[in-house]
Amino acid sequence: MSNSYRVNVYKAPNQRRNKARHDAYLEEAIISDMLLISLPKWTFDWSYFWEQADFACEAIIKLSYGGEILGLIRMALYPYYGDNRQPEYLEILHLESIPNDNRSVNPVGFWLLWYACAISIDNCQGDDNGVFVKLDSLQDAIHYYRDKVKMDEVGWTTHRSGEDVYAFSFTKQGAEQFCLGIEKEYGIPVQI
Repeated sequence: MSNSYRVNVYKAPNQRRNKARHDAYLEEAIISDMLLISLPKWTFDWSYFWEQADFACEAIIKLSYGGEILGLIRMALYPYYGDNRQPEYLEILHLESIPNDNRSVNPVGFWLLWYACAISIDNCQGDDNGVFVKLDSLQDAIHYYRDKVKMDEVGWTTHRSGEDVYAFSFTKQGAEQFCLGIEKEYGIPVQI
């Protein structure tokens, strides 16, 4: 599922005022990366997510800069057939970036979402509603996905864990527009 990319980032916090671009990397995380992720910078237990992942249809991708992991995304292609049939959609199972005040560069979340959208566009056929990317958000991140990412709002739902979450999605057109917007703002990623 994964490819590696070199992407442009800007020194934080004034990314648009400081026009100097720096190289960050989007690539598949490996087990030793999980040892580098610890509290208080990280909220979730990524080692647990690693242990629970079904890497036949899932991936954990990292964005790193200067050897430091600044963000992670866990995503899966569904339904996974294991043969030549295309999955319908990509689900973002978890996305986390270290807090802005601990970052040396930006953007982080946008590039992780770009990666997920690019994988979906390349691999998925869309579900019955034409959805290519799905994501469930906790309440404190709703504004990010709605106002900054501009994902389509689906509404409140109950997650498999029993937790109330707010669902978002992208159609193929929405995913393509998001990718093009990120590339226009920050530059076109270079596959490595």
